Amino acid sequence: MMRALVLFDGQNLYHTARRLWGSRPGRLESRYTWPSYDVAKLAQALVARIPGRILSEIRFYTGVPNPDVGETQKFWHGFWANKLRQMQSQGIHVYQGSVNVSGQEKGVDVSLAIDLVQATYEQRYEVVIIVSRDTDFGPAVRLAKTIARNQGRELAYESAFPVGPGSRSQRGVPGTLWVPIDQATYDACLDPVDYRPKRG
Repeated sequence: MMRALVLFDGQNLYHTARRLWGSRPGRLESRYTWPSYDVAKLAQALVARIPGRILSEIRFYTGVPNPDVGETQKFWHGFWANKLRQMQSQGIHVYQGSVNVSGQEKGVDVSLAIDLVQATYEQRYEVVIIVSRDTDFGPAVRLAKTIARNQGRELAYESAFPVGPGSRSQRGVPGTLWVPIDQATYDACLDPVDYRPKRG
């Protein structure tokens, strides 16, 4: 059996899906307008694409807003606190970076890249799936391949991300096999629980 490690770039996944399926003019709020995906279900679906692979580890990375900055940031801080707590109860490793006042994440990409390299060095997987299309992960993939080659190991590298008719690009992380997540697959992996706190 081939052990599969799945690394989620949580905000990249959310924003890509929302841009494709949830942000059309005149559309009422839908399950794409907040991070409503079930991480464990989606990881399992991606791993199960190829027989002989077993899901061995899930790691999730996201920026979390500062609740002291404003009401919107407080709302989304509450959402992520609820959702990440549930993920941790499922045995998913969670990394919480920060989000600055302009909405940019801090520390998330670096932490994912470091964990990829460390997991390669520790020989914890035969297949890695990065759920993101962020090209910034390309150098980490190259380094992981060098480490694996020096260990005499042949590993598989994939990047998975939502695609659809409105996709700006269907290119994933350099050095990986690009795996599209279509709308039907995404919908089958929605979380029935809404972790958003009640407003007011």
